[in-house]
Amino acid sequence: MTAPLATSRYTLRVPLTEGYALFNTSSGSVMKFDGPQAEEATALLSGNRRLVAPDSFGERLTARLRRNGFLVDPEFDEVAEVRERYWAARGNAPAVLLVTTTMDCNLGCYYCYESRSSDALRLDDADMLVALAAQRLGDHRKSLHVDWYGGEPLMNIDALERGSIALQEYCREKGIAYHASVVSNGTRWPEDPASFVGRHRIREVQITFDGMKDNHDRRRRYRQGYRREDDHSSFERAADLVDVLVRHTRVDVRFNADHGNAGDLAPFIRFATARGWFDGPFRCVLAVARVSGYSDRSAFLRPHELDTEEFSALEETARSMLPPRARDTQDIVGGFPHPKTSVCGALAEGSAVVGADGLEYRCGLQVGEQHRAVGRLRALPTATLPPAALPMKALPLTVLPPAQAGAEPEPESFPDRSWWAEFDPTRLPSCSRCSFLPVCWGGCPKRHLDGHQVYLDSESLFWRRNLPRMITEGLGEPADGFVFTEADQFRDDIPAGSAAGAPACGPRRR
Repeated sequence: MTAPLATSRYTLRVPLTEGYALFNTSSGSVMKFDGPQAEEATALLSGNRRLVAPDSFGERLTARLRRNGFLVDPEFDEVAEVRERYWAARGNAPAVLLVTTTMDCNLGCYYCYESRSSDALRLDDADMLVALAAQRLGDHRKSLHVDWYGGEPLMNIDALERGSIALQEYCREKGIAYHASVVSNGTRWPEDPASFVGRHRIREVQITFDGMKDNHDRRRRYRQGYRREDDHSSFERAADLVDVLVRHTRVDVRFNADHGNAGDLAPFIRFATARGWFDGPFRCVLAVARVSGYSDRSAFLRPHELDTEEFSALEETARSMLPPRARDTQDIVGGFPHPKTSVCGALAEGSAVVGADGLEYRCGLQVGEQHRAVGRLRALPTATLPPAALPMKALPLTVLPPAQAGAEPEPESFPDRSWWAEFDPTRLPSCSRCSFLPVCWGGCPKRHLDGHQVYLDSESLFWRRNLPRMITEGLGEPADGFVFTEADQFRDDIPAGSAAGAPACGPRRR
C-alpha cells in the first residue's frame, strides 16, 4: 500500500462567496474549491497537521496539492525548512549601515523615545564608517546602503557630508554599488534639496507628520533655542520639502497616529493628494504608524496608544483613500502575502547600527541605550588602551584601566550581543506552532528581547484579522469580516492513528 501523505501545518482556509480558498503561508500558493464536497475537503486540508490516505483526492489533484505545498511527505519537517530560509536570509542580507549622526534634535515631540544628548559623530569618524562598511561587506556583498538617522541627522550635516563622501569613494574604488536614505523631520534641509539628494545618492527619504498643521505643530514644536528666524511652522517646512523631494527621489510619508490625531488622517490624505505628492515622477508612499511605547523609556505612551481595532480602522481608511502606488504593500506580492525572504536590519549579519556615541547597536530603536549596545566602534582614548589596540577597528575593543598597566585587559561586556546572534523564531514555543510563521518570522525581535507580550499578542491579532482580507482581496473577492481564530493560528502535529480519507471535490485555479 502506498504510504500516506501529511497535510501542511501552514494551510489556512477562508470562506468565499462560493466555496473556499486555501492559502499556504510557506509556499505562497492559493487554491479555490467549490462544489458540494468543498467544505469537507478544505477542512481536512487545513487545521492541525494530519495524515491522509494517498488516494483521497485523485492522482491529478494530489499531484497539484503536493506541488503547491498543501500535501507533504509525513517525515518532511516544515518548520526546519522555514528555519533554513530564515538563517539564509540573515546570512545573505545586503550590507546596511544605519548611521546616527547626532542625538540632538530641533523639535520636541512629546512621544520621542530618543535621549537628547550632546553625542554626535565627529568629522574623523568617517574613517570608522569606512572600516565598518568594509567589514560588513566582506568578500561577497556587492552593494552598500546607508540610512542617515538621528535625532535629526541634518543637525550634524558636516559629519553626514564627510561620511557620505568617504563611503562613496570607498565603494567606487572597490566596485561596490552605493545608495542611501534619510529619516528626517524635514525642517533642517539645505536650500537646494535636489542637489543634496543627488550628491549623496539618496534614493529614499522618510518624513514624519503628526496630523494636520495644528496638531503637527503642537506635537512637533521647536525646542527652546532651536527655532531660527526664518523658520516657518514645522508642518509647513516639512510639507514644502516633500513638494520638492517627490520630483527627485522616493518619499515615505509616515503618519504617526494616536488618540489625539487619528481624526486628521483622512484630511491629511486629501491634503497630500491636492499637493500632487502621489502623482510625481518618483513614488510617494504613505504609511500609518501607531505611536507606541517601543522601549522602557517610552512606557508613558501606552495610555495614548490606539488599540488594534482602532488602528486597523485607520489602516482601512488609508487603503480606501490612497491610490495603489501610494500604499505600503511591501509584504504583498501578486496580491498575496509572500513567504518572507528577508529580515530586518537588526537581524541581518551584514548590517550595523552606528550610535552617535561611538557604540554599535543592533536595532535603531535602541540607539542611546548604552546597556543595549553590542560593541564599540570608536576607539577609546589612547591613555586607556594597550598599544596593540591603538589602530581603529570596526570590532569591539578592549579596555585597559590605567591602574593595571601591563596586565591582561578585560573585554567590555555587551550582554545583548549573543541574544541577537542566536535569535531564532522557529525555536520559540509559540512561533514554532504558528501557521503565520513563514510570513511573519516572529514579528519585531526587539519586542521578544524586551518581553513585551502585549505587543506580541497584538502582532498575532493583526495577522488573524488582516490575513483573511489580504487573501480575499488577492482573489478579487469582497472582504466579509472573516477572521482566523487562535485554533487556526496555532497548530498541533500529526496525531497518532490511521490516515483520514477525503471526499472528491473540484478545485478552481486562481
